[in-house]
Amino acid sequence: MKKYNILFCSLLSSLLIVCCGGKSGHGTNNDIEIMRYEQAMFETPTEKLPQALTTFQTSFKSPLLNIYPDNPQFIEQIADFVADSIVRDIYNITNKKYSNLRWLEKELTAAMKKAKSLDSDINFTQFATFVSGYFDYASRILTDRESGSLVVSIDQYALNAMEKYSWFALPMYIVDLCDSVYLASDIMAEIARQYIAVPDEKDITMLDLMISEGKVLYFLDQVMPRKEERLKIRYSEEQMEWMQSNEDKVWAYFIQNNLLYEKDFNRYHNFTDEAPKTNAFKDSAPRTTQYIGWQIVRKYMENSKSTLKELFENTDSQQILQVSNYKP
Repeated sequence: MKKYNILFCSLLSSLLIVCCGGKSGHGTNNDIEIMRYEQAMFETPTEKLPQALTTFQTSFKSPLLNIYPDNPQFIEQIADFVADSIVRDIYNITNKKYSNLRWLEKELTAAMKKAKSLDSDINFTQFATFVSGYFDYASRILTDRESGSLVVSIDQYALNAMEKYSWFALPMYIVDLCDSVYLASDIMAEIARQYIAVPDEKDITMLDLMISEGKVLYFLDQVMPRKEERLKIRYSEEQMEWMQSNEDKVWAYFIQNNLLYEKDFNRYHNFTDEAPKTNAFKDSAPRTTQYIGWQIVRKYMENSKSTLKELFENTDSQQILQVSNYKP
């Protein structure tokens, strides 16, 4: 594994972020087509890589990638990367699980059409997958609003099939979230975050974070109305049931401990962190702030009749809370 990690880091420094390719990525008739860089990279003979990468570079124009098809050293690094036995095994495992992503293209196409109808500024048209071989949960999806491009580290959504590598020492609550059932909603959530205005970082309160994540989940309500609620928030059935049954207790805890307007992240991070549970409550759901922020935003939108664009641009979390008249 040590050799493998060094190899990947060397490649990553050359790629800057990631290379992507495969299909055109722009889709036809507003249908999304996902470029499959990992399939092209691992199935292309070394001598044909320069030509293939030139095609990728022409088709997928995004600052999320930086490739050098005319650089022999770069081509050599690519060749070494795909020849590494562990990397290739990761690719094989991933490709077996995600050999065809037409189901995802259809789901994203429908969701993006709804998003565009709600806010014409939302304009993501380029989508691609790649195999990183390096598991970084926080960076599994990368987005760039200006170019309307998004890339997914698709191997991170095949972690539950990698028991032979002991899931790369990641905790099981993370492994459980790296699953295909969350893939489409995770992608749409990252797109939403590109359009949601937030207060200055130094002034952010827990309430601000709650409302911001509530906006993301409300967006998923609108663009993926048939998606199970627990999948939008990435809860198990048990976690969803706990949160629904204990919403009032969690809210009371926030109020009693003066957390809503707290700016010290150290005081409230446990309520926002990805974790198996929230330590303040026994056998609880994690990310309790997300769920409550979601309910506040839902009530706010019922009472204010705001548009999605107006919601995204409103950074006054206190006003949103007041108008919502939220009472769990």
